[in-house]
Amino acid sequence: MTTKPSLNRIRGKPAACAAAVILMLSCRATAQETPGANAQTTENETVYEIGNGVTPPKGTYMPNPEYSEKARKKKISGTVLVALVVMPDGKVRDVTVIKSLEKSLDEQAIGAVKTWTFKPATKNGNPVAVHVRAEVSFRIR
Repeated sequence: MTTKPSLNRIRGKPAACAAAVILMLSCRATAQETPGANAQTTENETVYEIGNGVTPPKGTYMPNPEYSEKARKKKISGTVLVALVVMPDGKVRDVTVIKSLEKSLDEQAIGAVKTWTFKPATKNGNPVAVHVRAEVSFRIR
């Protein structure tokens, strides 16, 4: 069995840890279920909110972002909150920062999230596009 080398110290610098946590904060409660009540249509494409028969997507490939050198030197830790759309093919598009941490870490979070893939959300058993929010955490150890 082989093990990966410890990343606790890299060239005498504290190691940085970046982790992603997906949150399904996009759910909206509606008083009654009406067709399209939890969907938004843009350019021939409906993007749903999770709930009312729309199941959430499940992450299949979600690599953590790299810690920026600038943020590592400043010892910045915290969380970037992003909004994104998971498409019916499981790919991500329209990634935007909702809660910023530091510009270089925001950019790292966006870059990583754009590479994520998912088992898509479904409505009535069919894959659909959904709005999702995710937290990307950066911690200096």
